[in-house]
Amino acid sequence: MAKQNARPTKGQLLLWLVLLLAIPAFFWFENNLAAFWYNRSQCAEPRKRVWKTFNVPIPVGYATYGIDVSHYTCKIDWEGITKMNDNGRRIRFAYMRATRGLSLIDYRFSENWADTKDAGLHRGAYHFFTFSDDATQQANFFLKNVNIEKGDLPPVLDIEDDKKSHDKSLQKADILRGIETWLKAVEKSTGMKPMIYTNLDYYKRYISGNFEGYPIWIASYNNVRGVNLPDKRRWWFWQFTDEGRCNGASEPVDLNIFIGNEAQLARVCKK
Repeated sequence: MAKQNARPTKGQLLLWLVLLLAIPAFFWFENNLAAFWYNRSQCAEPRKRVWKTFNVPIPVGYATYGIDVSHYTCKIDWEGITKMNDNGRRIRFAYMRATRGLSLIDYRFSENWADTKDAGLHRGAYHFFTFSDDATQQANFFLKNVNIEKGDLPPVLDIEDDKKSHDKSLQKADILRGIETWLKAVEKSTGMKPMIYTNLDYYKRYISGNFEGYPIWIASYNNVRGVNLPDKRRWWFWQFTDEGRCNGASEPVDLNIFIGNEAQLARVCKK
């Protein structure tokens, strides 16, 4: 006689239900709990003061300055940002993190996205790329959470070292394929060529000689006199410090330069 399969007990069914609920909860907490505690510990007190300057050496010979932010910058008074004046240097654009990988939506993105537009700043959104996640899905995740409108800056793919990215365990060809897949998917959807943000080390390892036609945003803090890419490629944006001070922000901010004037900046925005 064939042995009948035993039906699961109520206790087993309950255990399976708990596990099904626990798995997505685990991933949610993994991605959001750190941000929550950072907000509680670092952003609870305003700790604001009036800054007469950006409090860092400023590269000369440029006309258009901006900042980039994430939830680590805490709540921002964007009106205060626009009123900041360092010897005639004003903040005219802002990039903000929108998404990371496949599961993290920066919890201050929606607020910053709306407030920068109200403040009259040129705004842009960036996605932090994780090499361990599918590139097409990451592009779709970014596009689902960011509505790029007329007047917005090009979307940005952030490529940099991160302990969860697992890039060192992958072949360079696989990394380049993932970057290209994200860029082309977002370009097709938005009608804009995305910009690549990276530091000089990652530029040398992955970007140099590749992705011609895609604008570059380079991070380099070592020389306030200027930055040159190793292959002589022209950059669009330069993040020259992560220790800037600005009225309207209680935490240090990343300060950036656009290579041209504000009229030229407006011309690279979505038509």
